[in-house]
Amino acid sequence: CTDCAEPIEIEKKVLAEAGMTEEMLAVARPLQGKGCRRCSDTGYKGRVALYEVMHVGDEIKECVLQGYSAMEIKKESMRLGMQTLRMSGLKKIVEGMTTLAEVMRVTRGD
Repeated sequence: CTDCAEPIEIEKKVLAEAGMTEEMLAVARPLQGKGCRRCSDTGYKGRVALYEVMHVGDEIKECVLQGYSAMEIKKESMRLGMQTLRMSGLKKIVEGMTTLAEVMRVTRGD
């Protein structure tokens, strides 16, 4: 909730274990809502979307044709720059739009 969000301390080690990059850790200022009338004392107001979009270029097409597993294709997509749901969520933490607890609740590790 933007009305009651306050900065909180989360050890950088914990954020790194969740998957934050060094660049993200350098600027991350995690927030957490304490609860207020606007958010019905939940600390959350509204929704935030996380996106995982895989561009299927020639490299990924070749992986499919070669019979790679879904995990192998995902790893190759990540190598080529795909942003996973977890990474999308971690970016939302850096932007002050959600919490680590919510990102961990709704995503799997990469």
